[in-house]
Amino acid sequence: MFYGNGTARLVRESEWRDKGGGVLPDLGSHLLDTCQFWFDDSLDHTNWQIISANRFENRAPDHVIIGYQDDKMSLELEMTMLMWRNHFTCDVLAENGSAHIESLCKWGPSTFTYRERILPSGRPVEHQETLVSPDPTWKIEYDYFKALIKTNAGSDLTWDRELFSRLNALEQQILRSE
Repeated sequence: MFYGNGTARLVRESEWRDKGGGVLPDLGSHLLDTCQFWFDDSLDHTNWQIISANRFENRAPDHVIIGYQDDKMSLELEMTMLMWRNHFTCDVLAENGSAHIESLCKWGPSTFTYRERILPSGRPVEHQETLVSPDPTWKIEYDYFKALIKTNAGSDLTWDRELFSRLNALEQQILRSE
């Protein structure tokens, strides 16, 4: 997965944001949260490692790549504040095909492509759908949040604490490498 925005200059001008893990807690939190949603309990969150952390325009890292590997899967997440336009891509490669996401609809057209693998080789059957709409998740999330408050429902912060712990551990890897 790749997630990039163009906030490097804004971050550089903010003393409290341009320190520590930089882009890692800012954008990496969303990528790790997506992995948790997709793969749930099949990830051992202690397996994440910093692959690279770069400071091109800021004091704190403004471009970071982290990786995960176990005997079932390998993941690579790249995040940066150095894009002139917000952008998201995701490529999932599997034995029988692949899935690809290009952009998020809140930034313009979002395209989902699924390719069915032809064995032993050959041009895959491709299915593609493009969504052009405002961000469909904001209202759903906002309504869900209001319902939690209205019903006084409790909240389980287990994943939030785990995410915070993983981000801190990855940030420590960055700081130790300095």
